[in-house]
Amino acid sequence: MEPLRIYAFHGGGEIADMSIFDPFHPDVGTKVDIPYFFYVIAHPQGNVLFDTGGHPSLVSDPRMRLGDAADDFEVTMQEGDDVVSQIKRAGFSPTDIDHVVLSHLHYDHAGGIEFFPEAAFYAQQRELEFAHWPPIYQREVYVRADFDHPIEWNELVGDRDLFGDGRVLIFPTPGHTAGHQSMLVQLDDKRAVILVADAAYLPRNIDENVLPGIVWSPDAMVSSWRRIRELQRSHNADLIFTHDLDWAQKTRVAPESWYE
Repeated sequence: MEPLRIYAFHGGGEIADMSIFDPFHPDVGTKVDIPYFFYVIAHPQGNVLFDTGGHPSLVSDPRMRLGDAADDFEVTMQEGDDVVSQIKRAGFSPTDIDHVVLSHLHYDHAGGIEFFPEAAFYAQQRELEFAHWPPIYQREVYVRADFDHPIEWNELVGDRDLFGDGRVLIFPTPGHTAGHQSMLVQLDDKRAVILVADAAYLPRNIDENVLPGIVWSPDAMVSSWRRIRELQRSHNADLIFTHDLDWAQKTRVAPESWYE
């Protein structure tokens, strides 16, 4: 196989209650530092950006972007944590990105869409519908200014083998939102990675069937965990979680390190 790399970029984060990860955790009431991550997959046929982090305006004025939701999520993004600044550190510019895949359209994943106008965009059709007309219990985490741009969406219904070679597979994992999706990346003949995004926040969610605090459908989420486990077994895949609280010990953070 030709070489392929995954670069994981840390784009700041936010502080919120432990109940986000597990409403019944003994540490509920404790504030935790939740990271934002996005990823570049450098494939021989093109560069893929998976998620885009928070909008740069969250650095200086989160309330302007998020409204009252800024009271619930204390954003800790700093200057240079935005997606354009971060990928530049690994030698990528926005015009180097050929494809942008959105796991879903919450503000901490979709804030950088506008900076890649020349890329092809991919989201599940159901997510685009859900984001434009969200139920009241998720309304505050969708910001239309993030995704209402003159770009061409590839509206997916199910799996998409992005390059037709089985190495970058987008697959639906609804539960967190109605149209959430994750990505399987085959690094070589023996190693693969699944970018879980928010299909689960922590390994414990999947390993012990512990539902997190922000859920559209518990049944869909548990079913998605089953699909993730199946792909993990069949591809000998490691799982990378966007909001893993132990990221500093586990994640190979770009540009100093990467997965290959």
